[in-house]
Amino acid sequence: MENEKIGPFIRRLRKERGMTQKELAAVLNVTDKAVSKWELGTSLPDVGLLLPLAETLGVSVTELLGGARAPEAEAPEAPEAPSRDTAGDILSYARKTASQRREKLRLWLFAGLSGAFLLAALVCWICDMALNRALTWSLIVCVSLTLAWVVLLPLLTLRRTPVPWALAALSAAILPYLYILGDLLGDPRVFRLGLPIAPAAALYLWGVYAVCRRHRRRKWRAAGEILLLTAVLNFAVDIAVYVLVPNEMLWGGPLAALALSAGCSLADYVLRHREA
Repeated sequence: MENEKIGPFIRRLRKERGMTQKELAAVLNVTDKAVSKWELGTSLPDVGLLLPLAETLGVSVTELLGGARAPEAEAPEAPEAPSRDTAGDILSYARKTASQRREKLRLWLFAGLSGAFLLAALVCWICDMALNRALTWSLIVCVSLTLAWVVLLPLLTLRRTPVPWALAALSAAILPYLYILGDLLGDPRVFRLGLPIAPAAALYLWGVYAVCRRHRRRKWRAAGEILLLTAVLNFAVDIAVYVLVPNEMLWGGPLAALALSAGCSLADYVLRHREA
């Protein structure tokens, strides 16, 4: 089941019946551009159009999905309704078309966000130059937009394991970003505070990702472990801030996260024993 086979097959059957793309599109209530894309192999017909398309072209759904007539089908005849044997092919086809739509949506979304980021940067540059006769605060915006773009790049373009690549990009870029941000602000405390906190936050995000993958079907267990990680991160951040900027330690956040974690773990325990 490949676009390269289905497209030429549709074109050949259409020509055999003496139909134009516009005529075939009119029968199926679609545009002639959609038919052209099917025949070129750039897209596939919607799963709901398989049966009427097969009937119009004089083949079975199985033959349409296979991109060739069955050996016993020498002349185009009115096809019978698809049997149960074609259910797997139709399901596979539906998954493929849905995957193609998601892929196109991701690419269009990435292109749109990239254009929006670039436009925002240009607007900031123009406003900054008009107001200050130099690039000042606009550089901070541009650096922040670049960090966001680097993280979104794998999320919206990769088909497999986009989240780990996005986390890797964030982990690698966060400290350079804080260093540049502190330099632009003229405040070295930004990087000094971020130096211990940023790696801890990155480890926390990796931990959350690992917990979600490990406990996909046990939501309460996952929530409990994530809240436990949150308590550890909160405590580590409080200590780092206390060491660098001495002030009163706040224990409320970590203790609240620990209490919620215990509650989620208890809920998971009760649900597991009820199922048993």
